[in-house]
Amino acid sequence: MWWDEEWTLSVARHWVELDHYGRLRDGELARGGLEASFVVTVPVGLSMKLFGVGLWQGRLFGVFCAVGVILLLAALADRLFGRQVAWATVFAALLLTMHPQIHPLLQGRQVLAEMPMLLYLLAGYLALWWALRGHWLALLPAMLGLGLAWISKGQTAPFLLASLGTTLVAALLWRQWRVAGMVGLAMLGSYGTTRLLGLLSGWLPVDPALPLDPVEGLLGVIALVLNPFNRQFALTVLLVLGLPTLVALGWGLRSLWQQRGMAAGGKERDTYGTLEADQQATHDNLARWYMRLALLAFIGSWLGWFVLLSVGVPRYIAPPVVIGSIFVATMLRDFTANFALGQSMRRLTDLVTLRSPSWQGVGALVAIIMTTTALALTIQAMVRYYPGEDQAAFRVAALLNAEPPGTRIETYESELHFLLNQPYTFPPDQLHVELNRRSLLGEEVVIDYDPLKNDPDYLVVGRFARENRLYEPVIERGAFRLILEDSQYKVFERIRP
Repeated sequence: MWWDEEWTLSVARHWVELDHYGRLRDGELARGGLEASFVVTVPVGLSMKLFGVGLWQGRLFGVFCAVGVILLLAALADRLFGRQVAWATVFAALLLTMHPQIHPLLQGRQVLAEMPMLLYLLAGYLALWWALRGHWLALLPAMLGLGLAWISKGQTAPFLLASLGTTLVAALLWRQWRVAGMVGLAMLGSYGTTRLLGLLSGWLPVDPALPLDPVEGLLGVIALVLNPFNRQFALTVLLVLGLPTLVALGWGLRSLWQQRGMAAGGKERDTYGTLEADQQATHDNLARWYMRLALLAFIGSWLGWFVLLSVGVPRYIAPPVVIGSIFVATMLRDFTANFALGQSMRRLTDLVTLRSPSWQGVGALVAIIMTTTALALTIQAMVRYYPGEDQAAFRVAALLNAEPPGTRIETYESELHFLLNQPYTFPPDQLHVELNRRSLLGEEVVIDYDPLKNDPDYLVVGRFARENRLYEPVIERGAFRLILEDSQYKVFERIRP
């Protein structure tokens, strides 16, 4: 159970059980704050309404999204590059995504925003491809999918705009007015969808009289970081975990430039060369070229932000790496002569022995090194994390729930918030920013928070509070005594005079 996902689970639980879209603080209704966007939280809550309140019920939506992402990647790859690349894309997405915070199956098993965002985004792109082929009605699901992606995760909007904006500018430069019109309508429609969804969110049961829990400065600790250490760390993450995507991005841009005639309406005649087929071939070529550009612009702009400005957390590179599986597959196809392994091995042998070195042999060497390295790291991550199970949170929650009703608990381990039936307290959301300055930026900031003002009976310290040294001062003052250690959790009882 991950700290980030439990805020969303708690809000979903309260929506189902209390008809309150928000949190609880000390047993009283409180505003939401750190949970995912409502386009992620609401489906999680609907799953709980259908199947009951629980962890697997809350995670079911993410699993559905992960499966959908794989299918949509294959569908897009099939339409843009062919069936061979579609199968290779599935291979790349499942077996070449090297980190547990990036792998779609490991990400999909948690209540996080990445997989829902990618599901909405890829569905919107696929619908836009249909629209560019001449099906104007497909603009409606394209607007809906892209609009949902826009607000599902905070980082998405600028890169979605970069993707569609680059495609629009290219269409205008090539005087493809129909393509420009459709892409422009998709941009306006997706923005309009975000406004409409914002209005619809007003129907959620939120008491406007509840005080807000404001957060300031969050962008400065995750999205606009100029700290030299974080810049070096982000570059290292990119070169280790995102290297296949980075190379595939360059290869995809090179191929796109070589095929730039398609952007101007180049035609591919069929066997009969009829006018109708000729027009459809033109539409198909345009749709393929401009959709490839849109995807590459999204991937490239996100990777650029990650290495230049982000805090460098591996999770933040997941969306471009997952979508980049399409272009990794294309690159591997080109480097292996359409996946002709025997021919690639002969070229590699000729290169290594210097008998007949060629660029094709270099491509085969790059493909083998990338594939074997990424495959080994991905399998290692899957073996280590996929079957992993830790029930300590459930045991600690059961222990505290067995105490007399009204027992007050102080903890910043949000997974316990979801599991507890007792009143619990936790710091204001603004403290999350200061703790991130400690843990992510290495700044020695002073944390002005005294949990004793909440008069707790028990204090629970888990991984998040321990790594951020949140409760060290109050423990060192002797206000609590340790009564239980279970896996990552320490339970302290209040020492009262």
